[in-house]
Amino acid sequence: MSHKLTFGLLALAATLGLAGSVAAAETIVDPWPYSFEDEMAGSVQPVPSMPLASGRVVAVDRTAGKVTLDYPPIPQLLLEGGVRNFAVQDAAWLTGLTPGDKVRFEVEREGRGFIVKRIVNSN
Repeated sequence: MSHKLTFGLLALAATLGLAGSVAAAETIVDPWPYSFEDEMAGSVQPVPSMPLASGRVVAVDRTAGKVTLDYPPIPQLLLEGGVRNFAVQDAAWLTGLTPGDKVRFEVEREGRGFIVKRIVNSN
């Protein structure tokens, strides 16, 4: 293998590695609910809401207050992508959702499971 080709491949690998690091740094959310200054002042700021994840509705069970979503990985929750049945905080949010709808949703860990705290139809 020539030196030019080897150097070109190394430069490409370094560029891709740097781009991946920048993209990962942009998605990091500070999990700490308040700053030290807020604690000293006696006020606690609420945890900022997590960015909405995207997904597709697979099934809706309005009576049980559950929705099955096909979604990509959610790294903030260490949640692998796939198809999962989620409980919904408010079953009224399921009105109007049908299989195939694209949605954006906020999900939080609750005990050993997950619960959808907000869901928005993005069709």
